[in-house]
Amino acid sequence: MELLTDIQRYIDGPLTELLSGIFGLSSPEQVRMLLAGALAVLAVVLLLAALSFMRSGRRKGLTHEEDIPAELSRKGAAIDVTMNDDTSPALRCVITRAGRKRLQCDILDRNGKDPQQGDEVSILFPPTSVNGTRINVFSATAGKADAERIVLETPRHFGYVKRREHVRKKVMDQQFIRVRLWVSPMDSTYEFQDSPPDVGVNSYAQDDSGHEANTVINISNGGMALNVRNQNLPPACVTGGPVVLNIFLFNFREKEFKPYWCAGEIRSMEGGEEGYTRVGIAFTGSGSPREDGCIDWGGKSYPPSVR
Repeated sequence: MELLTDIQRYIDGPLTELLSGIFGLSSPEQVRMLLAGALAVLAVVLLLAALSFMRSGRRKGLTHEEDIPAELSRKGAAIDVTMNDDTSPALRCVITRAGRKRLQCDILDRNGKDPQQGDEVSILFPPTSVNGTRINVFSATAGKADAERIVLETPRHFGYVKRREHVRKKVMDQQFIRVRLWVSPMDSTYEFQDSPPDVGVNSYAQDDSGHEANTVINISNGGMALNVRNQNLPPACVTGGPVVLNIFLFNFREKEFKPYWCAGEIRSMEGGEEGYTRVGIAFTGSGSPREDGCIDWGGKSYPPSVR
């Protein structure tokens, strides 16, 4: 209370006289109004300075490309190791030890052939910012590897690449799509139209095959992903194997299912829900049905994405 009283006396006494001489103020009330305005301006200036500092801190991020592997290791981010002559990830890893010249990675998942020691590989990861530049890839040389780990040497050539050429559309309603799949290469002499499929996706199936439980996870103009019951997977269904697909998409304008014939390649097979496998397929060609039940291949009419 004594402090407030002293401040009041100072405002009513020497400060009033000082400000009256400078600004021509004649009463303590005018002095108080001037001080209140000055304090408000000071508070706004301090707030803007704090916001500017916080924003500059967020924009700063990493300043050197060479720090990216250590940042990915700190975050525990998954990275994809891709052979330079292929677009599909060969390994999915997490960096457990990051040095300037060598990265030790734990392998989370495999997809096809592992890189051999000395192979040049590309490392893809979630985009990060370095001095305002987006980066999501760098090159490295595959080092020693075993069943659980791989060493990547000499990280270099940091840059940015577009990861997905085709936008995937998640299939929300299975009643508007049906799929028949054969584990087979393109064959113009085989009567696919009249043959039972190796795998089916049809929510209306009434038989005991279990195909009604299979689902389409997503689809794009470049491929699709299926969730297939393990009991429906034929032994020949393996990563890298060819497939033929008969895809039926419901056309809402014409109120009917429109068929598409596509050839494809199995790019990935991953364990999904209990008792199911996620099968990733890339389209490699398309065809047109003939009257004899066979397919003429060589077209480019891929199915449109489900919207």
